[in-house]
Amino acid sequence: MLLDTNALFLPVRVGFPLEAEVDRLVPGARIAVATSTLGELDRLIARRTAGAVVARALADRFARTGTPARGDRAIVELASRRGWAVVTADRALQARLSARGVTVLAPRDRHRLELRPGHIAPSE
Repeated sequence: MLLDTNALFLPVRVGFPLEAEVDRLVPGARIAVATSTLGELDRLIARRTAGAVVARALADRFARTGTPARGDRAIVELASRRGWAVVTADRALQARLSARGVTVLAPRDRHRLELRPGHIAPSE
């Protein structure tokens, strides 16, 4: 299970029960954070983005997985290659992941995640 940057801000901004919701939908899931996500959080801290320090501290609780790519590309590549689901609120990223057959856990409201199985569009 891979966390996108915005997923790490959910507990900070709205008190979202991130770990509990991941465990409810995928019991026992191993949660990981891409090194590119950690870099993004570090840049947000340097810009003094509200909540970035707390989001970074939350990210440090999870396993790290390396990637040379950055941003959404890193998330898509890691999830596709390793068969991992992704937690993200980013709708454009959700669509890219779904098109690659990656399962997404997306916020449904301020307290729940919704599991959206990935699907690959049939080729014409």
